[in-house]
Amino acid sequence: MANPEHREELDKLDKVSVCFYRFGISLFSIALFGCAFIASHQLKLITLPDNASQVVILVFCLASVFTAANLHVYSKHVRAIIVWSTWLGLLIMLYSAQQNLYWLALGFFFVTFSGIALKESFCFKVYGLKLVPLFLAMNTLFILLEYWQGVLVCSSITGLIMMYLAVQKWRMPLHFDIGIKANYEI
Repeated sequence: MANPEHREELDKLDKVSVCFYRFGISLFSIALFGCAFIASHQLKLITLPDNASQVVILVFCLASVFTAANLHVYSKHVRAIIVWSTWLGLLIMLYSAQQNLYWLALGFFFVTFSGIALKESFCFKVYGLKLVPLFLAMNTLFILLEYWQGVLVCSSITGLIMMYLAVQKWRMPLHFDIGIKANYEI
């Protein structure tokens, strides 16, 4: 958790790690907006290229990897749940290329970002951040059911909240994301 009174000395790896973490959050918000565009396309509100869905899924994968691989959480158990959700999502994505289980893989990515949203809500007062897990759970269900109006609404709202979080994260000092190194469980 960010402690403004404490300023940890960061090495280059720490700085790169924090930047990748923040980049992953930024990419995730972009992917959510992409998901909203896909829903709009399904509702015949806009026209997108045929490969738009694959591009959005790839952006979700990249966002999840950047964030999970560079997560800074003191508790090893909480960290394991958040990080392993991404790795399970990637395995399902690779396995299910022909079985159309992308919604399940996205659900695991959404677990990762639900954990991120809850983690960040403890440190920073970003309006709506505690609602992100609810919107992402509903989004997974709506994607499974192909209820595109729900996907459009949930993706748009969550995309706005996560974009606001990303902007706020990029504005704060890098050491806020690391906290106190001695407090990390290995």
